[in-house]
Amino acid sequence: MDDFVELFTFEGRANRSHYWLIQVVGGIVLAVYALIFAGLTDALGPIFILPMLGFLWTGAWAGLAVTVKRLHDLNRPGWHFFLLGIPIYNLYLWFLLLCRGGTVGPNMYGPDPLAHRYRYRIEG
Repeated sequence: MDDFVELFTFEGRANRSHYWLIQVVGGIVLAVYALIFAGLTDALGPIFILPMLGFLWTGAWAGLAVTVKRLHDLNRPGWHFFLLGIPIYNLYLWFLLLCRGGTVGPNMYGPDPLAHRYRYRIEG
C-alpha cells in the first residue's frame, strides 16, 4: 500500500527507470482506459464521464508527482515543472528528465534511490 500512496506524493526522488515506467505504463493504461470508457459513454450514456475524468485526473496527478520527484533526483526544485511550458527550453528539460542520471548520493530532497547499487559496487 505504501508504494501506491508514494505514487501520489511530491516528496523524495525518482530515478530514470521509475520515471520511464510511470510515464510509459501510465500513459498506456490511461489511453486504454479512455478508449474503453469513450465506447461505454457512446453506448450507455454520459454517466461514465465522471469515472473517466476521475481516472484521468488521478493519472495526471501521478505523472506530475513522478516528474517533480525526477526533478528532485536531478537536484532541481519541483517548481521547475512549470518550465516545461516554455518552448525550446522544455525540450532541454525533457531530455534531462529522460536521459540524465540523477545526483549520486543524498541531496536536499532525500536519499539516492540507487544507493543500494553504488554501495554494492564499492563493497563488492
